[in-house]
Amino acid sequence: MSYKLQRKIIISAFLFVPLLFMAAFLFYPTVRMVFYSFTDWDGVLPTYHMVGFANFKRVFTEPLVWLSLKNNAVYALFGIAQNVVALFFAVMLTSRMRGKNVYKTIAFLPYILNITAVAYMFNFLFDYRNGPINDFMRYLAWSPIKFFSDEHLVIFSLASISMWKWLGYTMILYIAALQSMDSDMIEAAKIDGATNWQIFMKITLPNIRRIVELNMFLAISGALQAFTEPLIMTHGGPNQASYTFLYYIIQTYTTFNEYGFAAAMTCTLILIIFVITFLQRKILLRGNRTA
Repeated sequence: MSYKLQRKIIISAFLFVPLLFMAAFLFYPTVRMVFYSFTDWDGVLPTYHMVGFANFKRVFTEPLVWLSLKNNAVYALFGIAQNVVALFFAVMLTSRMRGKNVYKTIAFLPYILNITAVAYMFNFLFDYRNGPINDFMRYLAWSPIKFFSDEHLVIFSLASISMWKWLGYTMILYIAALQSMDSDMIEAAKIDGATNWQIFMKITLPNIRRIVELNMFLAISGALQAFTEPLIMTHGGPNQASYTFLYYIIQTYTTFNEYGFAAAMTCTLILIIFVITFLQRKILLRGNRTA
């Protein structure tokens, strides 16, 4: 067997195995999910009926779907705020300040904590009767806050927990981007009399544009896929006020056995992520001809 033939066989084998796994665990399940979105399959029995676009029509007409998307929008707003705060911390921690490694560690610690531990901690902090925050509110003679039992406040409480947990991860990505920049440009701008704000807007931000785009994509797509906090801490309550889109999908399949409707919602979620990603790139890269 010649060397060229051996090389072709090896390359083909290395290409074939990943493609096989992609076909088995990505392409085939995706195609099946799209197919089942046009059926009334319950996910258990082998029988089902084709219902056309009835599931998709239900997605856009059911009030709980729109409530879930509204809650996801709250997560998205907190994700955008998370990026702003993380970028501010990253700029501060890449400057000449004492003890910055300690601050980096403190900021990154929430990301490595187990979600169950985080849920237990915030259940204690936000507890209405014995939580330290509400104890302090009572000490000030103020009304205690119903973090998890107020229908209008619960989703903001959950989104703030998610923001706290992911802030350090986003900050580390920004720090890596800032440290990879050419410091000569900044030094030259300082010599020319540029202010810190001018340096940030004209030099720093354009040079980390790709990381900003990445973090914004992670924040918004993560907001659309949020379900851990409602699942563990509130179970979608009170009165379904903390339902998110993905949590509703999970409930639809596991509790109500409506796999066809759940598949239709999943297809809709994927489409929403694609549309938002496209619009996000248009906004963030507007005017950047090299992108």
